[in-house]
Amino acid sequence: MRKLALIIGLVGMAFGAVGFGTMSPVFNTTYGVKKGSNLDNAKCGVCHATAKGGKLNPYGEDLAAAMKAANTKKLTKEILVAVEGKDSNKNGKKNIEDIKADVNPGLK
Repeated sequence: MRKLALIIGLVGMAFGAVGFGTMSPVFNTTYGVKKGSNLDNAKCGVCHATAKGGKLNPYGEDLAAAMKAANTKKLTKEILVAVEGKDSNKNGKKNIEDIKADVNPGLK
């Protein structure tokens, strides 16, 4: 019985990871992120505190707020564009400027 519960839990986690992992390609496609660049290497860390995910960083929080305002749980190009004018990491540059400079807009 324990093995069955463990298998069900692992399968559930895998599906959850796949669901959240779909957000990175939307970002990469929207901004033409080049393989091996800082933003590509950041992986989930563009929006989260670490490359493996977890707590949202300031950019991720801004995206989450924009998604909530749009009443969606799906990250789209339109949501990304909606936060381009913000300065999520408070470095004096808009998110779009950071992204174009291959700088993570969520890191301070």
